[in-house]
Amino acid sequence: MSDSEHRNINLKKQKVLGWWRIPRAFLFLLGIVSLSWFFFSFIAIVIGLMLFVVFKDLAWKRNGVILAFAGGIAVFLQEMHYLLLGMAIPLAMIFFSGFLIVSNDVIRWILKKAKNRPYRDWERLLQKIPSKIALALKLFAIVLPIFLWSIVSIDLFVMFDNNPQLLWIHAPSTVEPNMEFEFTVEAWDSYERLSATYKGTVEFSLESYHLTTYNLFNSVNPTLPNSYSFTGQFFGSTVAYLINDGRDNGRHVFNATINDPGIHYILVKDSITGNTYYSNPIKVENTDSYIYWGDLHTHSMISDGSGSAEHSYFYARYIACLDYYSLTDHGEHLDLLGFSINGPNLYPVLQSVTNNAYEPTKFVTFHGVEWTTGYITSLFRNYGHYTCIASGNDLPLISANAQKNTSELWDYLDLYTSTSGNRILALPHHTVRAQFIQDWTYINPKYVKLAEVTSVHGESLFEPRHMLNYRGCVDNPPEYVNGSSIVDAYIMGKRMALIAGSDEHDGHPGHSLSHTPAYIGHQWPLSIWHARNGHPYPGGLTAVYANNLTRKEVFNGLYYQRVFANSDHGRPILIFKINSVGVGDGSTITVSSPTADRNIEVFLAQDGAPAATKYTSASVNVSWTPNWRARIEIIKNGESIYNETVSTPVVKITHTDSQSITGASYEKSCVKIGDEYFINSYSENPIDPSILNTGGADFYLVRIVGANGRTSYAGPIWVEY
Repeated sequence: MSDSEHRNINLKKQKVLGWWRIPRAFLFLLGIVSLSWFFFSFIAIVIGLMLFVVFKDLAWKRNGVILAFAGGIAVFLQEMHYLLLGMAIPLAMIFFSGFLIVSNDVIRWILKKAKNRPYRDWERLLQKIPSKIALALKLFAIVLPIFLWSIVSIDLFVMFDNNPQLLWIHAPSTVEPNMEFEFTVEAWDSYERLSATYKGTVEFSLESYHLTTYNLFNSVNPTLPNSYSFTGQFFGSTVAYLINDGRDNGRHVFNATINDPGIHYILVKDSITGNTYYSNPIKVENTDSYIYWGDLHTHSMISDGSGSAEHSYFYARYIACLDYYSLTDHGEHLDLLGFSINGPNLYPVLQSVTNNAYEPTKFVTFHGVEWTTGYITSLFRNYGHYTCIASGNDLPLISANAQKNTSELWDYLDLYTSTSGNRILALPHHTVRAQFIQDWTYINPKYVKLAEVTSVHGESLFEPRHMLNYRGCVDNPPEYVNGSSIVDAYIMGKRMALIAGSDEHDGHPGHSLSHTPAYIGHQWPLSIWHARNGHPYPGGLTAVYANNLTRKEVFNGLYYQRVFANSDHGRPILIFKINSVGVGDGSTITVSSPTADRNIEVFLAQDGAPAATKYTSASVNVSWTPNWRARIEIIKNGESIYNETVSTPVVKITHTDSQSITGASYEKSCVKIGDEYFINSYSENPIDPSILNTGGADFYLVRIVGANGRTSYAGPIWVEY
């Protein structure tokens, strides 16, 4: 065959294969983008290995190997970075792979230009490698990225172990005498998921405590269910709550009636584990103010979370058993093309789902959105993060792309509230994290009435290194930062009540799983976001007092600060009063003199459920009983002034403080930079230090530190004279 015939054949082959160039380039680009997609970074591995195996072009083979390697190491490095530093930068993996690919092409060009001919084209060098060694290198190139990806993306225990480990019992916190109510029994596996295989038999009883003496009493005649045997699957399922085949699949709702006023616990004896489990405390009394539990800070796949909005509302209501809930996805994600050009956005989608999920007297939903600095136009400005909750039926158009600083945010909220007639709350959160240090000088008290004290990020009551921060926080600053904690904000004179939220990104509002190994990528709902890992604490919940379960009344309870908070799925009852004045409606009392007695009362009914802690699932052992040991701590002006350890489920303590009221001031903690003063070196807002004080008032708050790891918060109450 002549040379011209060879050339013609090669030209025909190139024409046949030429159509592959565009889709090949597209696949390669898709592989690079997928490097930041958490569990789905395996797409980069698949595409890279396909390029390596299918194509004969050595340049594309090299690019395929590099892409596959980057796909394997991307999620591995992210996981290591999370474990070591508590944070990660997913987009860095795209730049990392791009650097490898560009470096490969540069090195190849240099070798081609080398004067030493054997190295002018390194493909010739590769051709001299013995076939067995070449085969071993190919296998290594294929196996290594798969191995690196698998060791952090696959957990066979999380995937297949759905065996029941404990029971969780949820009941309403407040019930009228003789009123029938529902309570839920759930069987959880080692990762706090519903156990689809649970087929145990449960028996019910009641443990009751007087409302005034707090002693046990037995003269109660409740109407409780008969013993019941659960129905379930032969094989486990990580999404038991989505199985709709008529079986219980780890969850059953019962009815009960309790006639006698008191604090009651429903006890459930389990035939599988042999343990008896306690519900949350149920306060039975004639009242027009009920305790409702909810989560006001969560994310879905609409922004950087997992699962659909519909899934979030379903899970919150039926599995986490919340009374109220808000899905608060990032405005910067909802606002895809910006408000300025009126482009497509996701606000109508979220608004519609939120309204559809609202069922008055059954389940309250709030329109919410998170305003997040550190994005685009507000890049790395320390204004803080605010979860904005609306009282009405429409979702406010909030985004840091539109409101580029807090001044613009407050202006927009003024406009929104005046034109819509709705109210707004802006909730600061994870205030002590290095990446998001809160600048309290920017807050607007019209909207900032509540502060999130704990979430999957940890606790923000005190700076992470403060001796009174027992729980810690992720992403600690390199040095101690004054002025970032909620207590520092109180010392500056900011009056906010303590709430808790989950800030979950794993698709489980009201009961995040990210503190367990089930944060892993193959846990449902699947996600492309790395935000599921690096959240080692259980998510918190907020209790609110309201007259009924409607948007108006629950929002009133939040707006007027009638709240207390808890660090996990537990739901204790915590009542904090000074001179008979409780938390809410200003939380302020006036005394006649600086040394007048302040009679502090703390009532606590603990939740009997096993607690979750940092990196640790709720768990039990053989012959488990609730750990009622807890420390009640009274904090005044940022200092612990009284501690009392209790060991019973229901208790009331009193303490009288007659020390002179001095107030608190932040003035001496300010830093001087040039000729101006700031609350700390992270702040960009000059301030007059003399205005940063409580105006002579003392503030008190209560924290319950359970020996089981559960922490609860109430307050503050302000005392003036």
